[in-house]
This record gives sequence, structure tokens and C-alpha cells, in this order.
Amino acid sequence: MPRHTLSFCLATLALAPADSAAQGLGGDVSVGALDGSGRIAVAVQWRLPAGPLTLGAGGRLTYYAARTRAYRNRQETSTALPLRVTVDPTVVGLNVMVQGELTLAGPLRVGANIDLAGLAGGPERRAGTVTLKPARGSLLLLGARDRGSLNSEFFLAFRATRRVTLRAGVSHYVTGYRAEAGGARTRYSRFDTVPFVAVGGRL
Repeated sequence: MPRHTLSFCLATLALAPADSAAQGLGGDVSVGALDGSGRIAVAVQWRLPAGPLTLGAGGRLTYYAARTRAYRNRQETSTALPLRVTVDPTVVGLNVMVQGELTLAGPLRVGANIDLAGLAGGPERRAGTVTLKPARGSLLLLGARDRGSLNSEFFLAFRATRRVTLRAGVSHYVTGYRAEAGGARTRYSRFDTVPFVAVGGRL
């Protein structure tokens, strides 16, 4: 996952006044797709306005799917399994996420969010003699070290009404599989970046 997205969220958290009392529960649905790859995500998070900043933390459920795509072997030691496999991924991930937004002017904001850790599942896939299953555990470790399936977004947000917010931007995500064949084991992953739109608001 991108370091700049995590850095934005952490910087937003660091700048927030600790004594802010305004808070509320928000929900969000986003859809992103490009060239046969895509995902749908539903997020619920506790939001804390703090002057021009809005912080958020909660959970996100993401469904990932694509046409046949190449996945890269991420094993750090030698393995008998192929360096690349091609599968048509279908993965569902449930993760803890954090988010930060900064007001630019009036109802317009810029923000980013990122999944930190969680669980994933989905149907098995076959690539020749290799059996692939979605990696059960997901963990943000940055870049190719990421485990499992994680979603992140960088976006512009527009507050259409007091309760409804529209967002658009890019989603960068990773989906991961674990594989076994002939006694050998490894993990495969793929990163995708797609445009997305979202609608959400206070619950």
C-alpha cells in the first residue's frame, strides 16, 4: 500500500487538537473500477471534527473482483512455485481503517484513508497445478510486504447537504492469495489502482 496515504492519515492525526468534543458515526459506500478490475466497499467509522480536520476510524468491508490477472510470488526465500500465476480474483475483506480529511474551502475537502488489518476470504482458484486461496489475515506492512487484501483511497470530498457527502478519487489496493503445490508454500499478491466514486453521510 502507498506510504503517502498512510503519511497523510498519520499527519492528520498528529495535527488534531486533543480536546475536540464534536463527534459522530458516519457511513459510506464506494465503487471503483478500471479495465476489468474493481471493488465495492462499505465503511462505517467514528468521525471526530477538529477545526479544519476530520479524523475517522472504523471498519470497512470490501469486495474485490477482476478478469484474469497476473499475481506475483512474494516469497522472500527460494520456492518451487512459479514466479507468477494468472487467476480471476474474487476476494472479500473486512478490515480496520483510519481516515483523515482537511477542509480546503467551504464544503470541499481533501482526504485519504487506509486499511490497517483484518480478515479476508473467498473461493479457491487454480493456476495449473497450483491451488490458491485468499490469504486469511491482512496486515499493512507497506509495499510488497503487505499481507492479505487491503484497500486505500485518496479523494476529494464535497458536502452536498448537512448529512450527505460525495467523494471521488483513486483507490489503491492489494489482493493476496496463499498457494500450495507439491509440499511448497508461498504467497501471491497484486496491486491495482482504480478511480472511484462514493456517497456517504452521518448515521
